[in-house]
This record gives sequence, C-alpha cells and structure tokens, in this order.
Amino acid sequence: MKDPDSEAQLPLPCIAPDSGAQIIQLPARPKNVAKARPSKTATDEASAKPIAKRSRSKNLWYALYLPQLRELDSTQQKKYLDQLAGHMQSVSSTVSFHPQALICEIRSSLKYFSGIDVIHQKLQRLIERQLQQWNLADDFFYAASPTVSGSLLLARSGNNVLVYRQENLRSALGQLSTDVLDLNKEQRRRLLNMGIRHLRDIWRLPSDGLRKRFGSNFVNQLNMALGIAAEPTHNYIPPPAFAASYDLPYEIENLDRLLPIADELLAQLCDFLRRRDLSTNSLALSLLHEKRDSTVINIGLRMASRSQQHLTLLLETHFGRLSIPAPIVAIKIEVRKFDAFFAKSESFLENEASRLKPYNDSNLNQFMEQLQARLGENHVKSVSNATQHCPEYASLQLDYKENPNQGGPVAISTEVCANPRPLWLLQEPKQLNINKGRLFYRKPIAIVSGPERIETRWWSGIDVCRDYYVAREHSGSRLWIYRERIGKRNWFLHGLFA
Repeated sequence: MKDPDSEAQLPLPCIAPDSGAQIIQLPARPKNVAKARPSKTATDEASAKPIAKRSRSKNLWYALYLPQLRELDSTQQKKYLDQLAGHMQSVSSTVSFHPQALICEIRSSLKYFSGIDVIHQKLQRLIERQLQQWNLADDFFYAASPTVSGSLLLARSGNNVLVYRQENLRSALGQLSTDVLDLNKEQRRRLLNMGIRHLRDIWRLPSDGLRKRFGSNFVNQLNMALGIAAEPTHNYIPPPAFAASYDLPYEIENLDRLLPIADELLAQLCDFLRRRDLSTNSLALSLLHEKRDSTVINIGLRMASRSQQHLTLLLETHFGRLSIPAPIVAIKIEVRKFDAFFAKSESFLENEASRLKPYNDSNLNQFMEQLQARLGENHVKSVSNATQHCPEYASLQLDYKENPNQGGPVAISTEVCANPRPLWLLQEPKQLNINKGRLFYRKPIAIVSGPERIETRWWSGIDVCRDYYVAREHSGSRLWIYRERIGKRNWFLHGLFA
C-alpha cells in the first residue's frame, strides 16, 4: 500500500459490484490556497491560521453507516449495534456509537493490518455475515476521515471515500448535500428557502448569523466535522468475561495436589473482579483429561461474592466428594455471569456485642453454600407456604437456590395461618387407638384445644372433611391430631409440634 501521506485522498474499495455503493475520488486542494476573506465565516477561525507544516492527523476514524437499522425500534437498534461493535473491536480498541452507525479509530491499526484495505475486507466479512443472520440487507456505507463527525457525514452521503488529511476535509465535505446533517424539519425548511443545497454553501455564511438562525448545535456540528471543535464519543465497553487455564507439567490424580494451582487461578479471578468492582455468583471449573471428556464443577453462590477464601473453601469441599475418571492434564476456570459488588460495612471498634458475631445473611449463605457443596445441590431444601387449605399441600419443599417468588404450579403465600400449625407433618397420617374412651399414642394423650374444621379438595375426588385438635402427651410434647367427619370417624395423628 502507498504511504497515506503521498496522496491527499484515496477511495476505499467497493463493497460489491452490484451493491450500488458509489466510489468517488475527491479532488485534492490546490497547493496555492487563497488567503482568507475579511468576512468572518463559520470556519474562518481555523482557515485564518497559517499552516506552517502539513503534519499527519493524530486519528483516522472509520465510519460504518447502516440505513437498514432505521426501520427498527431503538431497543433493537441498540442490541444490534452492540453486537456489531464487538466485531469492530477486532480491528480497533476505540468504538463509538451513533444513530444507525458505528465509528472506530484505525490510524493506530494501519501498520498492524498492512493498510486500510485489509481492515475493510475483514470488517466487510464480519458485518455482512452478521446482517445476513438477522435477515437484514447486507449492504452498508463506509468512509474514513480525521474526525468522527466528518466520517459520519461522508458515510451518510453514500460516498465510500477516504480522506487522510484534515486540511482536505473541508473540500471533501463541501460537496455533500445538506441532507446528511442531523437537522429538524424547521431547520431543513430554512436551508431550502435560503437556496442552500450543499455544505459548501454554508461555508460562505457568517457564523454569527448561522447561530442566530439555526442555533449553536448546528454550528457546533459543522465545527466538529471540520475538527475545529472537540466532540465527545460514546465508546463501546465490552461485557466482562474471565477465563484462566493452566497446563500441568505432568498428570495428576490426587486432587489435593491440584488445590495450590486452583487457588492461584482463583486469586487471578478475584483480582479481575476487584479491578472492575464486580462479583460473581456462578463459576465453572473444568478438569481436562487426556482422552476423556472434561470434568466440570459448577460452583453456584446464593449471594454474589469475590472472596478468595470463601471460593477456595467451596472448591475444597467439592474436591472432597469428587471422583475423577482419568488423570488431570490441565485446569481451567471460566466466569460468564457477573454482578455489581455491594460491600458490607462492619464495626471499626470492637465491643462486647461485636465479639459475639451473631449470624447474618452473609454468614448463613456461606454456610448453606458449603453444605450444598458437601451434600449436593438437590439435597438442601427450604420450606415455604402455599395457598392451600389442605395441610398436605399447604407447604412446599424447594431447592435452596430456587427463588419461591418466581411462580410455578402452586402460588406462594406470604400469609401465616392464625391457628397453630406444626412444622413436621407425617408422610402418612397414623391412626390412633381408643381405649376406654381415651386416645392413645404410645401413652394416653389429652386434647388441649380445638376443633378447627377443614373441608376442601372435593373437586379432586378426595373429599377432605376433618376436625383438627392440639393434644398433649404425658411428657409435655404437643401433637396435631384430627378426627374424620365422614366414614368411620377415626382419629389420626398428622403432625408433631417442636
């Protein structure tokens, strides 16, 4: 590729022969530039200053304009632009967002990619493939210039053109129609009535008059395109992702010997989270084998954390109950889901109350996570109420990680029955004996309170008609019993109070 400074302007390669995109070669400015006229125009501030040396511009902005996104709503546009910005990061670390357009800085990448032709071809393949997956037209317009707004205006015009030098930018932009400007309906009407059709017509007007008629934003837009005024950019920040691996120098079968390496990878993860003020509640640790599928350990946290000590303790617990099918040759930790970090303040000065260190939500969650790692995820349950009158269906056993408020086949109830209910219900009610008019459960029992009548489930074919009582054993423990109101009217033990 030729030296960028050897020519004033060079055209970019066309997208496709039948794409309809026009390639133009803008004329270079003559070497003998006329002196500035005495009347003050919109860009006289820049043109009036003599240029001692034609120096290379610091930046070169590549604009990608997608008019087909205009038909989509703002939410869908943002989603698509985010994904396309991820593709553009393969050629530039600075990507900014604009309406139906993306702009990236490529001056720093020209030497690495051996020219702008390679950059464009790489982006063309990625962008066209992505647009085809979305069932959108795969054509787009592009341009490059030393300013962000200048590249955007050139791309909106449909002229796939490249302007290397900032001193050539004014002549390049002057040939564009005023339709490329971001104007409201009233501003367009005024330009039309004034007979202004191209940007070069605006250069002849005084800046003070332009500000009065069209406002400061209009003049600032032109100044930013010419590089006279600074312009802010809304840069793309990719979503965080963490992956770290370590290839073992030899095969390992003892998991205890793997802990120091895993602890080092967890230290890298926690440092990654601290630098970005993040935390995580889910990470996957993969143990790679030579000729077997990887053994994956999914560590889930009920509360997002970035404590290396806590993560290491959970990993040790998982290793204690894990059996591997083959020797381990590598280890990998990967995190895809992140949460914002919320710190918890603790007392700076110790006192008698703080030394006791009562349980809080954080301590309880860490204990339950360690219990899950030791017993298995499906062996730790929580109890919740359900909006059912029948006692057998009035409580639910949920996995500890499951959120009871997410809904399901049975509605969750936050209300508690006013009558006493035991926490422990028998799997099957046990029939009680009657001897000489007294109820027996191992020994005679006495009724303390009741009855509470429950009649329900007639729609299911199992008619529940019961009178419930609270009874007491000779030892003082309380029982929850009931008597059938239909059939043989037998007595049954249904639950035990704590």
